Amino acid sequence: MSQHLFLLLLLFLLLLSLAWLWHLYWFHHCPPYSKAVALHTPVQRLLKPRSPHDCPACCLAPALLSAVESIPVRPWCEVKSRRGAPKRVDTDGFACPNYQCPYSGITDAHVHALVGDGKHGHAERVQTFRCQGCRTTFSARRHTPSYRLKTPSHQIAMVLSALAEGLDASAAERVFGYRQATITTWLTRAGEHAQILHERSFCHLQLPHLQLDELRTRLRSYTQVLWLWLAIDPFSKIIPVLHLGPRTQISAHTVIHSLRQILAPGCLPLFTSDGLHLYFYPLTAHFGHWLEVGRRGRKV
Repeated sequence: MSQHLFLLLLLFLLLLSLAWLWHLYWFHHCPPYSKAVALHTPVQRLLKPRSPHDCPACCLAPALLSAVESIPVRPWCEVKSRRGAPKRVDTDGFACPNYQCPYSGITDAHVHALVGDGKHGHAERVQTFRCQGCRTTFSARRHTPSYRLKTPSHQIAMVLSALAEGLDASAAERVFGYRQATITTWLTRAGEHAQILHERSFCHLQLPHLQLDELRTRLRSYTQVLWLWLAIDPFSKIIPVLHLGPRTQISAHTVIHSLRQILAPGCLPLFTSDGLHLYFYPLTAHFGHWLEVGRRGRKV
């Protein structure tokens, strides 16, 4: 009886060893199994450099430049008659808002046709200008945050200064006595004007180092998550580019394209980021250099 049990045990061990050998053979030599294992192996995707032709903003720039044609105009001082009262109001820095006027957008007082046309307003006396070329009248506050507002400008500036220091809009309503909707309107108009001032002031910058980062945020009235894209100079602490949008490739192209427009020609700063791969394509498109390789005959 013991001999039969011993033979059965040997037979069981023999079958177990054969099954293990067959499993090893199947693992190393079977093509379907090796392909299934290869599919689950992580493979790092190589990122290919891009050129300015791959940037959506750069592709739209030539079309916009071709649509705007600069037509030279004759100075109004050479067109008008020498008779009449001399100009007493300084109009330098203002331009005619009528886009059909040939002097539209010209702020030089020696070229445009602007003259003073009295003042208006009860709380504050605001200067009015008149274009002699197209007879258009407009206020000196046009295209400013205080345009068509009856509240004195120094009170609006005091409220906006308090908001900039961190005071909440609801608290400003209790402190200054203005409605929260009115304060929000002032803040929105001031923000739009500050963005235009930022675009005109920040130009031809020489920045040796820039840090790229994104901040995740969510507003109270919006369920969608928004990302705040930042480009910060660690030395001077200025923020040349600020963009609010989704965390997509288009937003990355928008940030780097705006940064390229602000920097001086030939400026190549040191970029540091959190390793987001979305920065690779716009950085190589706007700050990369394409070289011709003679041996292979292709660009790298």
